Amino acid sequence: MRFEVPPGKVPPNDAARRFWSERTWSEFAAVPAVSQVVLALVRAGAPLEVLGAYTAIADDEVRHALLSRDLAERLGGYVDEIPEGLGYAPQGLALPSDVPAHVWALANGCFSETVSLALIRARYAATTHPVVREVLNETLKDEAMHVRVAWEVAGELLPRLPGDERLDLVSYGQDLGQMLRSTFGTQDLPAALKRRERKLRDETAKAGLGALSADEENAIVDLALGEIFDRLKTLLR
Repeated sequence: MRFEVPPGKVPPNDAARRFWSERTWSEFAAVPAVSQVVLALVRAGAPLEVLGAYTAIADDEVRHALLSRDLAERLGGYVDEIPEGLGYAPQGLALPSDVPAHVWALANGCFSETVSLALIRARYAATTHPVVREVLNETLKDEAMHVRVAWEVAGELLPRLPGDERLDLVSYGQDLGQMLRSTFGTQDLPAALKRRERKLRDETAKAGLGALSADEENAIVDLALGEIFDRLKTLLR
């Protein structure tokens, strides 16, 4: 049965409805990304158990998108138009890809899911509204499983790579980290877009409706990325 946004009055809030609309876009974009992992794992001959874990993750991402969209509606109305400059469009991630499984698993799982887990955990701790806390708690349980699966797969795939491919992954990870700083955080965005995104987070955080301040979220993203790079170095030795 699909978990639904629990009953209870949620105060209309323009910043929060826009923030949760962005959460919807982010979760929706994860659906084709996880699907790409599944396809790449099939090409690589992965066991059915691993494929099953990733198909379950894809289902979770759909559910998270629906929860975020429903919460945005309750907060005053879901916004379906993605502003130019934000990299959430799922259609681009759905294009045919021959990128190998270890790259997709690293990008979507080890990086994106680990950063997401750190942010959701911190948002849950700081959020005061009970309905929003329930949505975050439901998502948090799933994200923890996603991160575990991703690092288990990485632990199987990455140590087997030739030395030159390992070096390429280190460079790729640095580029990916910079991208995530502007996807999950507000760093390196164009000035006008950065001001808008910072305001959304700051006002949503002040209302206790599911975000942290922009500075706090950027710090969490940086900390999570540092931990990812440390863990990645161990796998790529």
